[in-house]
Amino acid sequence: MARRTRFLFWLLACGLTLVACNGGGDASDPGVIGGDAINGDIFITTAGPLCAQREMGGNCVQPTSSSTDELALHKAMTDPDPKSPMINFDISGFIIESPLTKGGQGSIDMSYSSYGLARRHVQAGRNSFTVDGRRYGDVKYQRDTEFYYTREQGGGVFFSFNEEMGHNPAWDFSFGEGEGVTNKKRGAGWYARLGLLTDQTDAPRTRKVTYVGGYFSLSGTAEPIDKYTDLLNIGVTYEAELDLHTGSLSGVSIDYTDPKEQRHTRLKLPDLTFKHSRLEGLSKTQRIDVEIDGPVDDWRGEGPQPDTPRVRHDFTIEALEGEILGKQAALIHLVGAGPKGIFQVMLYRKELFELMDNPVINFPLTPAKP
Repeated sequence: MARRTRFLFWLLACGLTLVACNGGGDASDPGVIGGDAINGDIFITTAGPLCAQREMGGNCVQPTSSSTDELALHKAMTDPDPKSPMINFDISGFIIESPLTKGGQGSIDMSYSSYGLARRHVQAGRNSFTVDGRRYGDVKYQRDTEFYYTREQGGGVFFSFNEEMGHNPAWDFSFGEGEGVTNKKRGAGWYARLGLLTDQTDAPRTRKVTYVGGYFSLSGTAEPIDKYTDLLNIGVTYEAELDLHTGSLSGVSIDYTDPKEQRHTRLKLPDLTFKHSRLEGLSKTQRIDVEIDGPVDDWRGEGPQPDTPRVRHDFTIEALEGEILGKQAALIHLVGAGPKGIFQVMLYRKELFELMDNPVINFPLTPAKP
């Protein structure tokens, strides 16, 4: 498998996250009950027990966080019994398109050239997946936590989960569809998160919830620079706060240089509003300008070399999607895209990081002025 293709799968398996922990616990006031979250429309209404409700085609309605837990959901989706139910999901993810070139030993190289955002209908069950009518059923187990499904007409689905999941309530599934096999000149990949939308039954009972997580962006036009492409990726960790009275997630201004990759990024993530556990209204049409400059990917070592070419990317995110997932709003997933780049944000409840690694938080939460 080519290096850039391996990197693509790494994005999925790692979830594009830079998981961070700063100890302590939820910074919200435990004495304030989030009545708006329980009785209002910030979180989606419960779907009931898993597969207790069916849609017109006989498939199970999309489960919510009180319907089941993620481990049981995983077992239901990968049950090979042909009589087991199919479960519907409606999820958003980013698209990366790429010209395909032959690498060493017959492998395929992908150098990303254009980007986008799409919502797709996924049916999961019987150890298979159907994405917008395309069924993938021939499964290969790459590891205990990674599954790859193919179909006769070409293409594949990649499905994985973090090995720590089951020990931490903040977990979900990496999911992607590759459509490059039947097109010999261009390939396309769609990458998303598959989880349980937080419902009103599982709403946190505090006024505010503090999150810690990572911002990741990927940009480039596949323009050849010497023997490299102009691909740039960067990750930054930061804190955010979700107000359960208003459904507003606090934004952050980022101006950061990665000490290892020597890349500098600058952007401002605005405040965003959620309704029915998904990003709503004007929040989905925010235009976010991103500036990144630094060395391109250099596969010769652990970091850039003195002669590694440097480029600058100025691109705009033109569409956003986001979801609140898991019990007690365990995590928030955001994804944005424009024609020249994408970003993904994974934010986890702060106290759940005690079960994860402990890197530095690049941008701690800045309390709002009174």
